Amino acid sequence: MTFSFNGSGITESGTLTTSQSATPGADEITNITGSFSDTNINVSGAITGLYQPVSYVSDTSAGIAFTSAGLSYDDLLYPAGDSPALCFDPVTHDLTYPFSGGQLDIFGVTFDIAGGYVGEFWSNGDIPGAGVVYAAAVANATTLLDDPNSGEGDIPPGEYGSFTAASAPEPGSLALLGTGLLGDCRHGAEAQEQELVALPGRLKGQAAVRGA
Repeated sequence: MTFSFNGSGITESGTLTTSQSATPGADEITNITGSFSDTNINVSGAITGLYQPVSYVSDTSAGIAFTSAGLSYDDLLYPAGDSPALCFDPVTHDLTYPFSGGQLDIFGVTFDIAGGYVGEFWSNGDIPGAGVVYAAAVANATTLLDDPNSGEGDIPPGEYGSFTAASAPEPGSLALLGTGLLGDCRHGAEAQEQELVALPGRLKGQAAVRGA
């Protein structure tokens, strides 16, 4: 399966290897390779694999995995674009982040980048007036290097962009492409729904500033 993310100075693309999970509609990502570039901080390199240890836990009551720099992850892909809402208070079990949707969920996928960096992409969900908001970030072993709005609460975190993941075309289909025959709760995700009433306009304004 091929993937790509592009926006706000971050470009990444490559190949995902997945297997079906026990949860209908969710696939476990078992490997990732490709290339990564972040012109905001002048970091680029090969994507060499998933951040270790791999985790497929998306239940907040069971404990979500985090990188050493604080990026959450569950390494899940939702091919149909219907990722669920996952952020619940571990005590009251109330939903603390109301948005869902996209081929990724709010916890995202983390991966190693040559040079000692860790990258991630995720979905902030389908936000009214803005659509599905995908985002990406990069860190090293101890510090978040490019992850705007992290922990601010009222705006979803990350550098916004477009994300796609799709199965590679069959060889026979590739031949047709030239003939015209073949016709996108983690850290900072604890915002409450009432805090996000003005979010669509703020997202659009931020996207313009960041060159998305």
